[in-house]
This record gives sequence, structure tokens and C-alpha cells, in this order.
Amino acid sequence: MALHWRPQKSDLIKRLNDPGEHQRAKASSSTAVDAAAAAPEAAEEMPDMSAQLGQMGRQFAMLPALWASNKIDMEDKSNIYYLQVTFFLVLALAVSVLQLTQGKIDAAKDAARVEKPGDSQHFTNKAEDGSVSVQEYDGAKVKETRTQLMMSGAIVGFLHFQFGYVQPLLMTSLMNFFNIYDCKPVLIHLLGRTVERPWTAPASANPLQQWAEKKKAEAEEARKEAEAEAAKKSE
Repeated sequence: MALHWRPQKSDLIKRLNDPGEHQRAKASSSTAVDAAAAAPEAAEEMPDMSAQLGQMGRQFAMLPALWASNKIDMEDKSNIYYLQVTFFLVLALAVSVLQLTQGKIDAAKDAARVEKPGDSQHFTNKAEDGSVSVQEYDGAKVKETRTQLMMSGAIVGFLHFQFGYVQPLLMTSLMNFFNIYDCKPVLIHLLGRTVERPWTAPASANPLQQWAEKKKAEAEEARKEAEAEAAKKSE
């Protein structure tokens, strides 16, 4: 025999006297459920605040450098010489750190898979599901950072020796330290940090690029779903 719960007479009288209280309780519970369901989606929409703060901190760190560069007598050839030496030493140090990191990546030979690694001209062994090995993924990010450093170094060097611009030497020397720190394989293989793959670096602190990357991923997902639907219809 099935048992059914029946509200007591006092409970019914209470609801009749104050129906709004019961409705508010139900509304508040449903609102809490909706808020809990929307929390993960809202978290995905929110930008990485720590990354944005880090980007702002770097911009503020450049201000004293700009101020100091205006105090240096750039007409003195010895000052320009010291700045040139600093520029090339920092660039050489940065490239050496990346080469050391690449050596550790090759020695580790980590065959674990990285899902949705994105696009890179250095990916040569992508699986059918689009994944790549950790070794190839980390190595690609090191090569991308090295190419960026070399290209910026070549451009700044050309501007300096061709047109006499001096301040870019100082700015680039400082930014190279940030670029090396942004290279996640350096943090993983040299400093022993734990960083979840894949990552968007180093411009992930830019909300516009973050939005563009998300839209690109959504378009790719829609394309795959359309191909799957077309394959089912053809069968």
C-alpha cells in the first residue's frame, strides 16, 4: 500500500494565510539552482584577471625604464656602447635559456598527449584526433618564442644601426626577460613548475585575443559537427 504525505491542517492554514512566503521560498531555491548552473559558464566568460594584472604590472615596470632612458646622455658614445652590449648579451642569454629548455624537452621524451593544442607550423606529427605529444607541444612553444626573440632583435637592431634609435634597445632588453618567463616550457623544465597544457601564451592576457581564440575554437567545433552530420546522412 503506497503511502502519501499529506500536509497537516496547521500547514495548510499557514499557506492560506501567507501564500507569498511559500512562493518566495520556491523562487529562492530555483534562483539558487539557476545561479549554480550558470556559474561555470560565467567563469569561462570572465577573463584571466591575474594575467591582466600581470600585464598591467609589466607596463608599469616599463615606466621607470622610460624615465631612466631620458636621464641617460645618449650623445655619449660609451653609454650607447654599453647599451648595445647589454642588448646583445640579454638576447644571447634568452636564446641560450631556450636552447637549454629544448635540450631538456628532447631528453624527457614525454609521449603523453595534449588535446586541442591549437595551430603551429612546428607541429609535424598530429594524430587523427588533433592531439600532439607533450614533447612536440613544448618544443613547438620554445621554437615559437625563440623565433619571436630573434625577429624582434633583428628589427630593433636594424632600427638602431640604420636610423639611430636608442630607446628600443633598452625596452627590448627588458621585455626579453618577460618573454622568457612567459614561455611555459621554461617554467616546467627548468624551474620545475606544474602548468596545465594547453596554454595560450604569451598574449592570453589580452582580452581581445582571448575572445578571438574562443570564437575560433567554437567555429572549429561547429565545423566538426557539420562534417559528422553530413557523414551520417551520406550513410
